[in-house]
Amino acid sequence: MKKGTKPRGLNFTLQQQKLWGTLVFLAKILVLSLPLYFIILFSISLSPLQQLDAAVSAGILRSMGYDVEREGAYLTVGTEKAFSFYLTEDCTAWKSFLLLFALVFAMPAIALRSRIKGLAFGLPILWLGNQARIVGVVLTERATSVQFAMLTHDYAWRVFLVAFVLGVWFLWLKNPGLEFRIRWLEGVKRRLLTQKPGIRRVTRARRSPRLLTRKAKR
Repeated sequence: MKKGTKPRGLNFTLQQQKLWGTLVFLAKILVLSLPLYFIILFSISLSPLQQLDAAVSAGILRSMGYDVEREGAYLTVGTEKAFSFYLTEDCTAWKSFLLLFALVFAMPAIALRSRIKGLAFGLPILWLGNQARIVGVVLTERATSVQFAMLTHDYAWRVFLVAFVLGVWFLWLKNPGLEFRIRWLEGVKRRLLTQKPGIRRVTRARRSPRLLTRKAKR
């Protein structure tokens, strides 16, 4: 092999380049999700966030006409057939926050300023969505039963949060991320054509056949 030449295995096709980009994207998400395992492993307390969510949820329910008593992260709704529940750390949607953070920073070729804007836009919306989830569980219990309310909490509302995170992420990609993604794909195509000059010549021949004919005659 001559010095300075690359092995043929390194000359990826466009499809292989896209597959490689997807693998790198997934690897970045795994690395950026490490704080999730760090918090779980060391049992880091999220009590301030629990207290905040409980206070806001109690205020929303009171504004809707419900009698609410709060003691820390414990809430009791109603006097007759009272519905008492405890807002755990998972009820604060901190995992959804970390998921959005990983998705935003795993995307390639996007400016840091756009990523920060995405988090500044997305995290408050996720927090409001989580408040809607808490209030929704209470309204479901008031209208049906505790068993059905907890069933929706364990299944339907969890799916809602995941879909909500992905929706916020896609909404962010639609504006600041799209332009940078197009530039990144164009850069991949440019590198691919540089690695394979034969494709480049064919492309030029299709675009300007008259020019090549004149050169050939000369």
